[in-house]
Order: sequence, then structure tokens, then C-alpha cells
Amino acid sequence: MKYLPATARKLFHSLDIGEPFDFLTWFEYTHADADAFEQLLYTLRKTEEWTYVDREINIRLVKNNS
Repeated sequence: MKYLPATARKLFHSLDIGEPFDFLTWFEYTHADADAFEQLLYTLRKTEEWTYVDREINIRLVKNNS
């Protein structure tokens, strides 16, 4: 809740759609909120739940406003 509304999150249960992984999480944030997003990732990676993460794939898409 600390990072809302600066960071929006969508969680997909991927096994339900036939993918070989359990979850896919999509985050959206503005360039101005990039530091807060990095802090959110740092905080998540320190949780007990993160010990169950087998693999993290980090893909970043940047919208070009020109």
C-alpha cells in the first residue's frame, strides 16, 4: 500500500492459462516514480515469500512520448 498509487500492479495466475510458471506480475509506474519502484522491488526481495521465487525475469518497457 505504501507505493500506491505511484505503482500499479496486475497479478496473473499463469498456470490457469497453461504457462509453466505460477505467477506473472506486471507493474506500471511513471519515470518520476522509478526510484520508488526500485525501493518496492528491494522490499519485496527481502520478504519470506521471495524465498519461494525460483526465477525472476525483469523486462522493462519504456514508452517514447515523442
